Amino acid sequence: MKSEIRNREIIEYFNSLGPVWDEHVGNDNERRESIRAVFDMIDLRPGCRVLDVGSGNGVLLPIIEDKIGAGGAITAVDSAPSMIERAKQLHTAYRNIEFMTGIIEDITLDPESYDAVLCFAVFPHISNKVKALQTFNRLIKPGGLLYIFHLADTASLNSFHSSLNSPVRHDLLPEREELTSMIENSGFVIKSYIDRTGLNFVESVKC
Repeated sequence: MKSEIRNREIIEYFNSLGPVWDEHVGNDNERRESIRAVFDMIDLRPGCRVLDVGSGNGVLLPIIEDKIGAGGAITAVDSAPSMIERAKQLHTAYRNIEFMTGIIEDITLDPESYDAVLCFAVFPHISNKVKALQTFNRLIKPGGLLYIFHLADTASLNSFHSSLNSPVRHDLLPEREELTSMIENSGFVIKSYIDRTGLNFVESVKC
C-alpha cells in the first residue's frame, strides 16, 4: 500500500513537469553533450533493440538513434503520461520508437527481447528496485547489457534529492556495495562501476 501511494505521488510530480521537463532539469546543449560523452562507454551497435527506462521527454532518443540506426528499435517507457506525450511531440522524425506509459516493475514486454536496457537519471525514483532489476534481467537477451548512470556522483546526487521540497526528496541512489549486490543478485555481472565528480556509471551484463 505504501509503495502504491508513493508511486502515485512520484507519477503526479513528474506528470506535472512533463511539458517543461527539459527546461526544469536543464537539458541544454552542454548537458546533452555531457550525455553524449557517456555514450562513448555504452556498447550500442546498428540494429540493437534498446529499452529506455524513465525516458522522460526523450533526451536519450537521438543519441541512441545515432548508435543503432533505422534498423534498430527503441522502447521508451515512463510512468508519467505527460512525459511520454511530450517525447512523442519532440521525436516525430523517428519511426522505430515505441512509446509506453507504465511502472517499469510491472511492464509487460516480451522476454529476452532487448540487447540493452538504459536507466539514465531514473533508478533512485524506482520504488521496488529489486523487482525492477529482475524485470530487466527477464527482458534482456543472454549477454545483453544493463546501464544505470547519472551525471553526478552518488553523494552529490543523494544530497541534491534530499534538499528538495518534493516527493523525490527520499529517492536515493544506493551506495556502491548495496547497488552492486542488488544487481548481481538479480542475475548480472558488473563490468564497470564509476563514481566520480560528474558521473555515476554502472555497466552490467546478463549472465
